[in-house]
Amino acid sequence: MKAFRYCIVCVVAILMFGTLFAVADAQELARIDGTIITEKDFKNRAMILPEKSLKGLDKEKFLNKLIDEDLIIREAQKKNLHEIEDYRNRVEAYKKELLVDFYLQQYLNANNTEENQKKYYEENKEKYTSPEMVRISLIKVVTEDEAKDIVKKARAGEDFAELAKKYSKDPSVRKGGDFDYRARKALRKEFGDVAFSMKVGEISDPIKLSDGYFIIKLTDHKEEGIATFDQVKSKVGSEYINKLLKEKIEELRKAVTIRIDTANLKNLKID
Repeated sequence: MKAFRYCIVCVVAILMFGTLFAVADAQELARIDGTIITEKDFKNRAMILPEKSLKGLDKEKFLNKLIDEDLIIREAQKKNLHEIEDYRNRVEAYKKELLVDFYLQQYLNANNTEENQKKYYEENKEKYTSPEMVRISLIKVVTEDEAKDIVKKARAGEDFAELAKKYSKDPSVRKGGDFDYRARKALRKEFGDVAFSMKVGEISDPIKLSDGYFIIKLTDHKEEGIATFDQVKSKVGSEYINKLLKEKIEELRKAVTIRIDTANLKNLKID
């Protein structure tokens, strides 16, 4: 859907401003009859692409896409599709959307700095409480005898990660049984009850569940506390952007008088 929308945006922009490329004294990449596609043309069009699409962009494929689009645009213009009212309405809608995006991007670039994010974090630290958490490694086996044998080996000093890789049937086997940090509510109740009562480095007795026998090793335990800025940087950044946008919209709305005709809105048909 996004790819289709991108193509529509390109066609709209091209029809809106005329032919796809103009003859210019610049670094030439391709020529369609007398029309030149320059390096500048290529870069300007690539700017419309999502950032992730620019990484590893197949330049030859993209250039041929631009050539194909120009050929289609020529045919569309022959049919005067750029004169159709529906097309012109969509162009106007797109122009508004683009201008809004440009303004908001500029506004965020100026205000959404790491310094401001850190200030927001300091003012709202209580929101970023980190719950009590444990880091466990686990091994899953089928029988109780297997579980008891592994517990014996682990408590005798054998490397728990190696035992997990050798015996465990749990998906965490790829990481040597490591289950990372988890809050109590993020663990199965049986695991949480055992893990949160253990000491770091301790190996549990076999835990019998419906899908097998489990052995847990507690590798770390963190008490409840305030998460650092770096730990919640992504969350803070997202929240701060939302705050900036909300405040800007509220500021703009307060500066004008807005009246909404609810009756007409209710009767509006958009299909």
